Amino acid sequence: MSYREEQDLAGTVIDSLKFAADGGCITGKLALTSLHRLADVLVRPAGWLHCELVGFRQIDDTRDAGKPGLHIRVTGRLGLRCQRCLAEVDFECAIDSRLLLTLPGESEVDAWPEGEHEAEWLDECDTIPANRELSVLTLVEDEVLLALPIVPRHADCLLPVAVEAGIEESEPSPFAALAGLKKH
Repeated sequence: MSYREEQDLAGTVIDSLKFAADGGCITGKLALTSLHRLADVLVRPAGWLHCELVGFRQIDDTRDAGKPGLHIRVTGRLGLRCQRCLAEVDFECAIDSRLLLTLPGESEVDAWPEGEHEAEWLDECDTIPANRELSVLTLVEDEVLLALPIVPRHADCLLPVAVEAGIEESEPSPFAALAGLKKH
């Protein structure tokens, strides 16, 4: 078994259309410390995300060349803040996305494949604009931010303070005085 050091993808920039047309493939890792927009939600920005980016051309019934796209896979563990107990909760990041590239002047609707497999692609793909200088770091960070839970929490987490039901107010409500005025 051979061990291969993964390259750091932090400075990697691709021409997305050329990458898709050539069927390019990049594998590597990104340090969590390099993902600045993600830093606000991480308890500790230590660790790595393992990434794979593959270019493809989706053949449809109307174009011989096919529609360009990117297949992105990202795995890693993120330490998020539990919104119930405020302790750290591990989030297993496992992204497997296909992104169709929209050409300059093309709408997102035009980017979707046509024909008998159109419905499959509508469920499985998103679109992004083609870019001659697409930062792999920015693309991965966008996908990770979209994959985060809206409210991170432990599966078995309880509220930190028990809420007592049926607590009676010790002071009269200020609106009770208004009710008394209404009677007059």
